[in-house]
Amino acid sequence: MSAIQPSRITADDAPLTPVYGTPIDHPGAWKVADFKTPADYTIELSAIHLRDIERAMRQIKAAGLGLDDLQREHFDFPSLLPVIDEIRHEIEDGRGFVVLRRLPVEDYSKDEIGMIFWGLGTHLGRGLSQSVLGDRLGHVKDFSREDPLARAYRTKQELSPHTDSCDLVGLACLRNAQSGGVSRLTIALTVHNVMLDEYPEALDRLYRGYVFHRRGEEKPGDLPHTPYRVPVYSNTEGKVSARSSAPMSRQARRRPDVRWVRRSLRCSTASRRSPSGRS
Repeated sequence: MSAIQPSRITADDAPLTPVYGTPIDHPGAWKVADFKTPADYTIELSAIHLRDIERAMRQIKAAGLGLDDLQREHFDFPSLLPVIDEIRHEIEDGRGFVVLRRLPVEDYSKDEIGMIFWGLGTHLGRGLSQSVLGDRLGHVKDFSREDPLARAYRTKQELSPHTDSCDLVGLACLRNAQSGGVSRLTIALTVHNVMLDEYPEALDRLYRGYVFHRRGEEKPGDLPHTPYRVPVYSNTEGKVSARSSAPMSRQARRRPDVRWVRRSLRCSTASRRSPSGRS
């Protein structure tokens, strides 16, 4: 095991990428009022789609494949390709999210639903684990009794708006919760436009970034926090992206070697509250 290295954090206040200084004109910079009904952002699977998914599952089970064995060709049916293309277009060049409906979850086991979910995802990217547990699919369930240090999605606490450490993320609903369980979406591009108009100085600070606490998921010998600032907003070749996790940045600021970042953390409140009356 290597020794923990001293922090390389500096007090350089320069933004890590240039601030995007004009309003973002993109379908992804939406407000709730832009959607008249849920149909505006929903794709419904047809009987043909469901037939091909059922056929895929029959072939997968006959071949004795597990989730880790699934490749794109196992869900390569002509009827599904237009659906995949529409999902990809909306995520990459459109509103940034899609709701996919009408999969009869009651007809499949939990493991089978996971395989269908994963199989469709193989057409959109390469699946990665985001957890120190190494699991390919994370189950949103309260494990806090068994694991007091469980990450937030494995507890019953409410999650604040955040981004995950990947390019795409999906959620599959197995059944309705007895209470709660409501998912909310906040679009970072709309928040960016509001902050550019009303809080330009705070937006500049968000481009400078925060130190993130690694919440116990660092490798042996690594620091418990990032030795660099993680920008909330980045502007790369004219495309704005976001990375935000307020609990991880708040936890990092308690460490004495990252106190310099505290004043920029206060700006995160404005980034969360601003869109609530506008979207």
